Amino acid sequence: MERVYVSRVNVKIDRLLNFIYKSDIEKLNDHLPTEFKSLKDIASNNSYTIKSRNGLDIIIDRNEINLLCNLLPSDLHDKLMLPIIFLRRIDLGRGIYELLGGKVEAFTILKLLGHDISPENITLPIRIYRPQLFKLKTILPTSIIIAFSTPIEEE
Repeated sequence: MERVYVSRVNVKIDRLLNFIYKSDIEKLNDHLPTEFKSLKDIASNNSYTIKSRNGLDIIIDRNEINLLCNLLPSDLHDKLMLPIIFLRRIDLGRGIYELLGGKVEAFTILKLLGHDISPENITLPIRIYRPQLFKLKTILPTSIIIAFSTPIEEE
């Protein structure tokens, strides 16, 4: 009988720890945006702010908007959604980040990293390592945001 009791206690402790862990991750992600804006909207409206979950403004630097406008063909300006989010994927190993977004965001990131590729030839998801992310953050410090995730559970 003791084994069954210990097993139930362990299950309850695991559930409690998972709840606490997920709650902490949600708090860590309070800086994430509640909405996204296209590069075209930001550039044409001179509105460089996006609301975050915690109610504060995410202010995107005007120079970064200009850099992105010059980097991308004009037909992609309304498709690139900002800010660009990278998800810290603990389950994939140390220092691995996954781009959240579509092919236009992936095209932008790969172009900034020096790759010569067309949007049609991109395979998602795009995963990068910490040194690449640091390079991107030096180029676009206010346009790139890092999110955190809980390990993806296999069922």
